[in-house]
Amino acid sequence: MSEERIKGNDYLSQAEIDQFNVEGYLIFDGFFDRDLNKRLKEDVDQLMINRANKGETTLMALPALGPLTSEPTVVDRVADLMRTTFTHHHIHARWQGKGESGVSWHHDYEQVPQTNRSHLMVHVFIYLDGLNGEIGDLLVLPKSHQRVMARDAYRQFMYEDLLGSVTIDNLSPGSFVVVHSALQHARRPKPGGETFRRYFIDTSYCQHGILWPASRRLWQLNQMALDLGWDRDGKYAFLYDNSCFFDPHDYMEQFNIQNQGSLAVRLMAETDSTS
Repeated sequence: MSEERIKGNDYLSQAEIDQFNVEGYLIFDGFFDRDLNKRLKEDVDQLMINRANKGETTLMALPALGPLTSEPTVVDRVADLMRTTFTHHHIHARWQGKGESGVSWHHDYEQVPQTNRSHLMVHVFIYLDGLNGEIGDLLVLPKSHQRVMARDAYRQFMYEDLLGSVTIDNLSPGSFVVVHSALQHARRPKPGGETFRRYFIDTSYCQHGILWPASRRLWQLNQMALDLGWDRDGKYAFLYDNSCFFDPHDYMEQFNIQNQGSLAVRLMAETDSTS
């Protein structure tokens, strides 16, 4: 997809884009149609069975979850936030039931070490049966994406309310929330779940222009997506471009050696040597 086509999507209003940039998230209530929602739930159900029985667990290979990575309802709105080319990073899926534990405050921005927010990464949280106050609420801390911090900087607060935090516990089936990946968020455990499953999928996208850390399997999964036609006749082939990723495991030893002392001192020394 060309940069001009991305800039011309206009699925989001300027007010929505401004809201995302300031607050760090946007809610899209009930945007998936019933057929897509049904097929995705069937895939998640099968995935949970496969996990229990040590069967196929590659999400990219499943008939509904795989092409969800290029689902226009999601991708075209993400494109309006990116305003330039970008790539799919990962997809996770499961359902959660009665007694599910919580997840403490954290963010998911992929960067080693955490130093800046020059390029955009987003996560899309998808709730196939919505949220109804049972099993787990989504908590977000608006504007926290504007601060550079470690992923677990607020972990000690578990899933308690923070000053200014927002609880999202009432969404229609087929809803999704797009969050800046640096936004602090949490899952607060709630009672219930006797007759309700919390179907949850998250998928993520990275803006081009830098190298992003990624799983060792991503190169294989991207080729699988292209082979299976998830690029939708080439329209979304840019989502499966490996050129903006690196495997951090290949550089960790060197990084640990270099990541010591004052970076400023090293920069000054390099500047002096070239002047």
